[in-house]
Amino acid sequence: MREKGGMKRHLWFKGMPASHGASLSYRSIGSTGQRDAPGKVLEGKKMPGRMGGNQITVKNVWVYKIHPARNLMWVRGQVPGAEGNFVFIKDAVYKKPDISSLPFPTYFAAEDEDT
Repeated sequence: MREKGGMKRHLWFKGMPASHGASLSYRSIGSTGQRDAPGKVLEGKKMPGRMGGNQITVKNVWVYKIHPARNLMWVRGQVPGAEGNFVFIKDAVYKKPDISSLPFPTYFAAEDEDT
């Protein structure tokens, strides 16, 4: 069974003691509001809800090998999402690398060699 609720969504929720009759309540979020005044749950209260579904951007991922025949790409760094999902890749616009420190090209043709 997958864990759901406030403890999964908000990692710093520690829960309640799991003994002394706390059946199924040791993962609950606890109190959510006051009694008479203001008589409502304040906006922004950390509660269970939907997780994920947002597009995120991961920086500093290096594409170091592409195999077009097998439709494969090797990357170095984090790849967000689950297996089988689509990943959009684009050039970085915030900072270009220093070209003198890049390891490419790895092969220099001789002057008499035909390319």
